[in-house]
Amino acid sequence: MELLKDLALSRFAVDRAAPLRADADWLNRAWAQESTRVLVLKDNALPVTDELSLIWVKPEATHLTLEQVAPHAVLLGVDNGHTYVGIMDDIVTIDAVAWVALRAVGAQLSAHDVGLATTAIAMSQWHATHKFCTRCGSATMVTQGGWARQCSTDGSDHYPRTEPAMIVAVNDKDDRILLGRRIDWPEGWFSTLAGFVEAGESAEACVIREVFEESGIRLDLESLQYLGSQPWPYPASLMLGYRATATSIDISVEVAEMAQVKWFSREEFVAECKAETLRLPNPVAIAFRLIQDWYGSEIPQEWTRK
Repeated sequence: MELLKDLALSRFAVDRAAPLRADADWLNRAWAQESTRVLVLKDNALPVTDELSLIWVKPEATHLTLEQVAPHAVLLGVDNGHTYVGIMDDIVTIDAVAWVALRAVGAQLSAHDVGLATTAIAMSQWHATHKFCTRCGSATMVTQGGWARQCSTDGSDHYPRTEPAMIVAVNDKDDRILLGRRIDWPEGWFSTLAGFVEAGESAEACVIREVFEESGIRLDLESLQYLGSQPWPYPASLMLGYRATATSIDISVEVAEMAQVKWFSREEFVAECKAETLRLPNPVAIAFRLIQDWYGSEIPQEWTRK
């Protein structure tokens, strides 16, 4: 089976320029250059035009000095003579047609913009929750182009971590798909089953465990097929997408987080989507692509939740 191509938040067209992170003067140069482009975040929302394109501004438009911006800047990448910088912590605002969540526009943004925006959101959320050293509790400072924080007391370096999670489209021998609804979701909202990889566990073992815990369904380990991955910065996940075949069909929902788990044939799937009793994930999510891969053709946008 082919990998899923062009997953919305997996697209990236700009070099992250990782070697620059060790250069203490990169921001000095970038902030003085007309070619630098800055992405300002507001409550982890993105500034967009009415055509749903990101609004990039020059450093001068932020009205921030180098000293003011340094503790809040992250190097996003370098491409075609432009240095791209993200500004965290809501320290400045700009005029924008709208401020929107990444999940609302991720599928519409270009590969150039979505890769930079996803990185900016992920880094902003990491910095917001790591202002203190996990070893001694002292304040930490932004270093390495925004890609690390250093303890002000013991000098230890702290780096962003990504939490791997599996997400899987489960089919039975009749090619029905297994979808579930979490207890905090509205009636009719369903998606593929997913869960975090635990310490000392492989992604494949996680697929087997999570599906059984959430549905009581057993899977054929040999049937697991990896279909692709997508970052999900809410706050720091990497979704590993699979397809798998069930060896049992009797559903038993016992875990506290699941309200419903159901099998859907294609006929049932279409009928419930048209009746609006089944609402699918936003197209930006890898879950949507896993479901569409099973469905076999393009899914109408009106079947998805906004």
